[in-house]
Parts: sequence; structure tokens; C-alpha cells
Amino acid sequence: MNNRPLPSIAGLKAFCAIAETGGFGRAAERLGSTQTAVSHQIAQLESWVGGALLERGRTGARLTPKGARLYPSVAEALRSLEEALRTARADAGRDRIELSVTPEFSSQWLAPRLAGFVQRFPDIELALSIGYQTPDFSTGRADLAIRLGGGGSSLVAEPLTTDDEFAVCAPSQVERLPQRQAFLAAPCLTYDGVRHTALDWQRWFEQIDAESVAPGFADRMAAAVSFPTFADMLAACRRGEGFALVRTSLVEADLRNGSLVRAFVESQPSPFNYSLIYPRAALVNPSVAAFREWILVEATP
Repeated sequence: MNNRPLPSIAGLKAFCAIAETGGFGRAAERLGSTQTAVSHQIAQLESWVGGALLERGRTGARLTPKGARLYPSVAEALRSLEEALRTARADAGRDRIELSVTPEFSSQWLAPRLAGFVQRFPDIELALSIGYQTPDFSTGRADLAIRLGGGGSSLVAEPLTTDDEFAVCAPSQVERLPQRQAFLAAPCLTYDGVRHTALDWQRWFEQIDAESVAPGFADRMAAAVSFPTFADMLAACRRGEGFALVRTSLVEADLRNGSLVRAFVESQPSPFNYSLIYPRAALVNPSVAAFREWILVEATP
């Protein structure tokens, strides 16, 4: 074999995820990563193969001819490799946790912290199921879940966040906002999964009793700009394309590093917060108990 190192598995998985979802932001949410990390991985892969694999556009990304030729082989190789590795791990009796988590919480809150869990518990395999589907505890397809609100009378729900809801924008944009009806200065941004996070612009403006509920607000919302994912919406917001309505736990890093700022002084306590949800018997599994202890500590302010 050639002694030249092969591209990273993370880069190959990112390439396949973009090919299958059609965008860097959507791929990052599927992988529980960040759009910046995915872009870096693709740049390394394209450098290795010596050419562009993806064409980037405003609405997403698509395969170049070189990428289209490469994708089927890479996807099949990754499937075979994953199957072989899972079989090896099962044979070795490694502990495994199935965690069901929403895309926004996975990419914005959980992903930056997971390295700490892996370092502390190297023998625990954490399998993430990322999506909005209801976690299936009855068949063992989920040991734990992270969702907004509670989990029902038969489940334990332990709060992870105490969020506020507020609007954010790019730092360059906030400097240009007028003193009155500042919300008219830029579009309101939304994303396709908003119904799952209850980040509703009209409800928020009505709760803060803002002047923005004056005549014209309905037309303003009709002109709102929508994006496929929360990550895509935030990326547009960082570029100065409008206001995004968010909850605290999903933009902590952006507020710390200054890539986003609060657009208005108004803020409202969120009616829903993220909770760790699991069946009462789940903690019999020491690995599940270990993850619970770890994430509750991570969520402590």
C-alpha cells in the first residue's frame, strides 16, 4: 500500500452528508457538528484529492463531476467500515448509549462538549439519533432523549436549561438600528424546524408588548426569510442578513465570541426548556447513569 496517509473519516462522512442533504448547515446538524468544522474537513479532503468535490451556492451545495464519481464508492466504503466496526465493538462488549436529540441542541450545545465526555468515559459508546421524531424507549432504540418540555407521566424529565428568548443580529447590523421600530430595519429570519422549538416571532413580540405588533407586522412576517435549518439561519444572521429569534442555550458560544449580539433589549423567559428525558428504569444501566451525571454537571450554570 502507498504510505501516504488517507483522508480522515470525519472528512469523508462530511462529504457524504453534504451530498445527501444538499448543504453544509444541514450536514453539520446531521453529524452533530458545526458548519465551520464541516467546511474545514471538506477543504482538507479536496486538497487531498486535488480538486473541487462540491459547488457551493447561496441555496446549498451540489456535487461536481469529480464529486459525483467519488461519492458512491465513499458511501459504500463507509457503510462497510461502520458495519465492521460495530460488529467488533459488539463482540468486545463495549457499553453503548442511544441518545435521541434535536438537531439544534446537538449542533449548538452538545457537540462542543462531547469531547469532554469521550475523554472521561472512553469505554462508553454514545450513539446519537438526531431528529425531531418521538424517541422510542419501548424497543430500546433510545435510552435517553433531550427535548423541549417534559416527557409524560411515565418518564423522568430533568431540566438542562433555563432559557430566555431574544432576537440576535450581526454586530455590524446592530450599530445601524434606528431608535424606533428597529425591527423594520432588517428581515425576520426563520427556519423549517421552527415548529419544534416554538420560537415564534409574533408570540414573542406580543409578549414583550412591542410596538412591532402595530399595523404592518403581518406583512412583515409574510416577508420573513426562511432557511432549511437552524444552523443555516444562524449563518445568515452572522452575515448580517436579518434578525434571528433564539433561546439562550443555542447561542451561548456566538454571544461569547461576538459573532452575534442581542438586537434589542427586550427578552422573555422561554415557556419551554430542554430536559433530559428517560424511563425510570434506565439508570439501572451504569453507562446511562454516568451520562446523566455528566450532562447535569455540564448544564449547571
